[in-house]
Amino acid sequence: MKTEKSSLLSNASKHLRSRLISGVLVLIPLFVTIFVLQTVFVWLTRIGKPLLRPWLGDLNEWILSTLAFIVTVIGLYLVGFIATHLLGKRFIQWGEGFLMRLPLVKPIYSAVKQMVDAFSSNGKNSFEEVVMFEYPRRGIYTIGFVTSIIREPDGKVMYAVFVATTPNPTSGFLILCPEDEVIKTNMPIEDGIKMIVSGGLVIPPACGQRLITLASERQKAKAL
Repeated sequence: MKTEKSSLLSNASKHLRSRLISGVLVLIPLFVTIFVLQTVFVWLTRIGKPLLRPWLGDLNEWILSTLAFIVTVIGLYLVGFIATHLLGKRFIQWGEGFLMRLPLVKPIYSAVKQMVDAFSSNGKNSFEEVVMFEYPRRGIYTIGFVTSIIREPDGKVMYAVFVATTPNPTSGFLILCPEDEVIKTNMPIEDGIKMIVSGGLVIPPACGQRLITLASERQKAKAL
């Protein structure tokens, strides 16, 4: 009798735990999406509120926040609209030229701008391709993004590879890798970024299979 009760309790516990975990896994994407949207909303309202408060400070806080959000979005749209036209581009170039002359501002602004351009589909300094190489030791492979190719006078070719960290791809480190140690994956840049951001949870089947095949071929070639 005790054995039957123990078995029933064990099954009930497993059932409850399984359903709870399933519920959490289903809701996590929703909660993360809400959190990100809320963070963006708060950030945008903080930009617009100081502009509206002197004139609309008596309004309800929620209404003021909503108006601040709308004003900020409109402002960002106008900035983008102006930036895509000739006069706006010239003005931005003039502003960037001024910032690049400031000793303390230049290294920070330049680094941030290059990073933003790298993750922009229209950026001039966008990543060239996704590659794979052995790191941090032989037999373990790391995904990286080629930022430039260095050709030395003696004919050697080095790849400058940016290794992004999970889950924030804007942070990472740079590795200079010899050409013969770089494995080209033919993976789209977007898929590579998705793979990094998701911590490997999101890998297109075709890309995943190709990575496995490439790693296997490299190991076989070394064994010969």
